[in-house]
Amino acid sequence: MNLPNFSFKFPKIKFYGIDVVKNFLFFIFFIVLTLIFIAFVISPVVHIFKKSKKSYYQYKHSLETITNEYKDKLIKLKKLKNENRKILNAFKRGFNEKNFKMFASKYININSIKEINSTVYQKDFIKTTYMIKAQIKSPKNFYDFIDSLKNYKAVIRVYFPIDFIKNDEDINLTLKLEHYKLK
Repeated sequence: MNLPNFSFKFPKIKFYGIDVVKNFLFFIFFIVLTLIFIAFVISPVVHIFKKSKKSYYQYKHSLETITNEYKDKLIKLKKLKNENRKILNAFKRGFNEKNFKMFASKYININSIKEINSTVYQKDFIKTTYMIKAQIKSPKNFYDFIDSLKNYKAVIRVYFPIDFIKNDEDINLTLKLEHYKLK
């Protein structure tokens, strides 16, 4: 038994020596192959790229927000440092007995300054306690001295009570001062 011959022959259509049917089939094959390449290779990569791009812009926005907050806080910090420069410098200075005697000489006559102890205060400061013996002409001079301590170069705290003892023309006083300095 002979099987029928189902061979299919494409017609040969030539245009300027180019087989049009064969070229059309190759073109269709190229288009199909390109679509498969796009569907299985390029499309997932584009999808991954879009996710990465979205993530990038989220992180970029977060960075810009944090950077702007940082710049604002830096400006505020510089402003505060400039406003409080005197106080910050006062916390950096040590206690100098000679300078303190010169400062206080307008109000009181200091006889002796004796350091009692030095301790750490609130983890950031060193507190040094001094006992001062002095003489004043009137209590007003003492209160003027207390008021002027806010203008002194260092941070000083006066402890009350203060011993006032009347002596002939002057008043002897004993007071306790604390000097604060940054660690």
